[in-house]
Amino acid sequence: MYFAVIGNIISAEKMVNKERYEMQTKVDEILTKINKEHKNDIAFDFKLTLGDEFQGLIKNASSVLEILDKIEYLADPLELCFGIGIGPIYSGINKRSSNRPDGPAFWNAGFAIQQMKKNKSYTRPKILFETEDNERNKDTWIEVINESLNLCDFIEKGWTDKQKNIVRESIYRYGYDTKVPQKELADLFEISIPAVNVHMKRSGYYNYLNLRKAISEALQKEWGEIEVE
Repeated sequence: MYFAVIGNIISAEKMVNKERYEMQTKVDEILTKINKEHKNDIAFDFKLTLGDEFQGLIKNASSVLEILDKIEYLADPLELCFGIGIGPIYSGINKRSSNRPDGPAFWNAGFAIQQMKKNKSYTRPKILFETEDNERNKDTWIEVINESLNLCDFIEKGWTDKQKNIVRESIYRYGYDTKVPQKELADLFEISIPAVNVHMKRSGYYNYLNLRKAISEALQKEWGEIEVE
């Protein structure tokens, strides 16, 4: 299965002219960077498709969340949300083509992003996964994954700015590995190693990363095999 990503730049709704252009330039640079860093995980490069939307196709299930986390970190303070569709791709995939591949993976991603846009509540998720089975029968795995991601969002809302920056920088540099070199983070943020450790513990860093790692493992176990149509 493939993982089609449709990202919506929520912050763009209130932007005009120069501000919108600068935002699009920034996002385009971020996507180019991600495409290079994760070229072995990405089946079709991330690209801006509309003024406030971008799309891409991931083939490595275990890398999906890390890629989204890195995009969100690099885009800060822009507010983003992601609709992720799991499914096959019916058309051919040509990375050099400007034509996006098509199939249920992207249809499901489109359904997910529309569901998120309709949700105007405070609890609107940042990431929503969808499959064809979930649209029809409420796939149990998908429900567990989406609720687990909602819990991650809840944890994030309690972070201070310093905690948020440390956690996101750690994920950007080391992925979901909880055995990180705290001295490097201490040097980067110009604080002591004990201070880094305190920030990590108070942020729920280890529980947060272990949960996201477990979600990634579930995605790999359930949908990690690519089906060739």
